[in-house]
Amino acid sequence: MNGSRTLTVKNLRRSDSAEYILTFKEKYIKWKLSDFSGVTLVVTGLRVKFTPSAVVTEDQRVTLTCSTSCPLTDDTNYIWFFNSRPLTLTESRNKHLILDPVNSLHAGNYSCAVKTQRDFTSPEETLTVQASGKSMAIINAVRLTVVLLIPIPFLLFHLWLRRTYRVRTSQSW
Repeated sequence: MNGSRTLTVKNLRRSDSAEYILTFKEKYIKWKLSDFSGVTLVVTGLRVKFTPSAVVTEDQRVTLTCSTSCPLTDDTNYIWFFNSRPLTLTESRNKHLILDPVNSLHAGNYSCAVKTQRDFTSPEETLTVQASGKSMAIINAVRLTVVLLIPIPFLLFHLWLRRTYRVRTSQSW
């Protein structure tokens, strides 16, 4: 062949996944489609992955990675979303989002997108943040305090009713 032929697909979408076959039309040569192998293009979606997992404890480090099975160029820009709202980050180009240390405010739904194509967005994945041992100790202390303090108003009310009943019964004689 004298030259090469290039097919460029702009604004690539999942619907562009297909087998592409180059055919030639020349006056004296008959080319069959079976003479050429096609090129199969599979456009995969983005996915958010959590490391170490999607369920973590407060004060841990969590890395979210925007990944796909097909390689993207190093100059790809990413957008991160938290509960369907875009996050404003200093390093918006990074395919990694690091939460260190993670806390309960980070719990929610995360997704990512390639900045040049907003319709190329991952499905939402949920990050669950469990209370740490220190937080659980505080929560348990509050629970114990509440359990101990709730009976006091009832006890005072009961004593008031008894006193009121005694005063009334002693005056009626």
